[in-house]
Amino acid sequence: MHQRPFSESSQIINLFSRHFGRVDVIAKGSKRPKSKFKSFLQPFLPILVSWSGRSQLKTLRSIDLNIKQKTTLPNKQLMSAFYLNELILSLLTTTDPYPELFDCYALTIDKLSDIDSSESVLRTFEINLLSQIGYAINFQTEAMSSNEIEAEQVYRFVVEEGFIRSNTTTPHHSLIKGSIIKAIEKGDYSTSQILKAAKRITRESIKYHLSGKELNTKKVFRSIHKSN
Repeated sequence: MHQRPFSESSQIINLFSRHFGRVDVIAKGSKRPKSKFKSFLQPFLPILVSWSGRSQLKTLRSIDLNIKQKTTLPNKQLMSAFYLNELILSLLTTTDPYPELFDCYALTIDKLSDIDSSESVLRTFEINLLSQIGYAINFQTEAMSSNEIEAEQVYRFVVEEGFIRSNTTTPHHSLIKGSIIKAIEKGDYSTSQILKAAKRITRESIKYHLSGKELNTKKVFRSIHKSN
């Protein structure tokens, strides 16, 4: 996920594992040229590791490449992949296992290696992430009721509440048609309208649960768009 200096020769490595969730380890001597860890400590590289220690910060003992899951990401998708990593580091607590989210992450990285546009893949991951950490978005029924979302109705989305039916007939950028909500629930991102709505819904939810913290990858995205 991420690495940062710990001492002159060592680093703290943030790992994401299938059975232990987020784990922080010290890689002793990893900054030395001949370190046995050095070549394996790269983002998005599937590895097999062992660690020891009783404190929250573990000590890395061994590391090897997981050949079965090796994926090479094209440069154009690297920023999207770094965004996934930052979401995990920002929203997941350490040592809580998230096996389904881990599998979703691995699948998402694999898909990013073989597509031109990352939008639908990112939306699927964001929705899955929110669900796994206890903040699932209800795309099936209206907020605070058991009334099913209706395709021909329009709704506004409120984080922590859900989709609230609107009685207005005047089009507005904050209103979402029920048919679009249903499409997102099915994972159908076949139109730009659906993608745009899904992005707004997930970004509003993520921003809320980050408690105002701005992701570094978002800052980079903005600077890239400005320069273009």
